[in-house]
Amino acid sequence: MENTASPLDLFTRLEIALEERSEAADAFDLFKQDAVMAHAPAPGDEPAVTSDEAADAAAGEVDMFSAEVRDLLNTASDVDLTNAYAQSGGEVGHPVAEALLGEIKRRGLGS
Repeated sequence: MENTASPLDLFTRLEIALEERSEAADAFDLFKQDAVMAHAPAPGDEPAVTSDEAADAAAGEVDMFSAEVRDLLNTASDVDLTNAYAQSGGEVGHPVAEALLGEIKRRGLGS
């Protein structure tokens, strides 16, 4: 059966990737905090995955989602960028609006 769902627009894809990056960053912080506060397990009771290992995995996810955001911005057309920025409302502090505005400025589109 053919997929008839319309592809997500640039704004939505960026919003998802930035949220996932934020969640991975929060997980990294939590795992690093756990690693600092954790007591050493009793001999023979080593955990299968340590907080440090989990933090490393979360940091890898942050990098992966950051790369996805960069790829989305780099491959977007000028029209897609400006349309997505308009969709964001240009709200200062909104991660999608800020990412789009940075790319628009980098390309010199607003000048």
